[in-house]
Amino acid sequence: MRSLLLGLLVLPTAMFGQIVINEVDYDQPDTDNAEFLELKNVGTVPYDLSQLAVILYNGSSGNAVQYRSFADATWPMLQPGAYFVICGNTSLTLNCDHPGGVLTNLIQNGPMDAIALISLPDSVVLDVLSYGGTLAGHVEGTGTSAIDLNTEGTLSLCRWPDGNDSNDNDADFVQGCPTPGVANDVDLSNCGISIGIQERAGAEPFTIIATSGQVLVQLKSPSNGPMQINVHNSTGSLVAQHMAPNEGSWAFPTTGLRGSMLLVTCISPTSSATRKVVVE
Repeated sequence: MRSLLLGLLVLPTAMFGQIVINEVDYDQPDTDNAEFLELKNVGTVPYDLSQLAVILYNGSSGNAVQYRSFADATWPMLQPGAYFVICGNTSLTLNCDHPGGVLTNLIQNGPMDAIALISLPDSVVLDVLSYGGTLAGHVEGTGTSAIDLNTEGTLSLCRWPDGNDSNDNDADFVQGCPTPGVANDVDLSNCGISIGIQERAGAEPFTIIATSGQVLVQLKSPSNGPMQINVHNSTGSLVAQHMAPNEGSWAFPTTGLRGSMLLVTCISPTSSATRKVVVE
């Protein structure tokens, strides 16, 4: 195991690394004992992980303070499209490739913490993620506003679509289900998140069309009364509501919600249905 002590690194204005931070789970209910971070080779040729360092920074003071690092000369060549997982507890983390040396509290929970991937031969920053805020000097664009807050179920921060890197942390990372070593999953119903919505029997009363900047709900006809449309986020909070006639359509804007999972519920006097939609 290499011993690393890297100072504050000045990041270039644009980074297009072949290797990216693809997913981070830094917080679990109760004890943080299943933390992991996942790397992905988004290039077209193998990447030599033995020439990589992963640096973790605590930014709670407003300054970047390195508190942990990972690098190993025995790390393998990572094939295109493949994943590499660093974890705290191998017994609680699937597909873990490298134990991080501690069983709990492997990764800081924020605020304003960061993770960077550094090329060892030249100390070039290949990728960086700032979460819990924007840690100056250790961010692409703006720090992600997505939060790994596990008061219910289990969540992670993940790139969406899987492996996508637009050079902006806030645009690239959303809440998802922990999927170490496999493709990211943003269907939060798979994470054990309860939204308290129950369907009533009846024909599906609407269709959903998600386009750039809005989600369009098209009501089917006929029905025996007006429709109430509710839009909830993944935590069950009501974000939009509309009363509609028994025919027609309604569109609601999705500015700032890219990558979010929404649940659209249409309620008539005799039936209700809920459908999930991921904002593009």
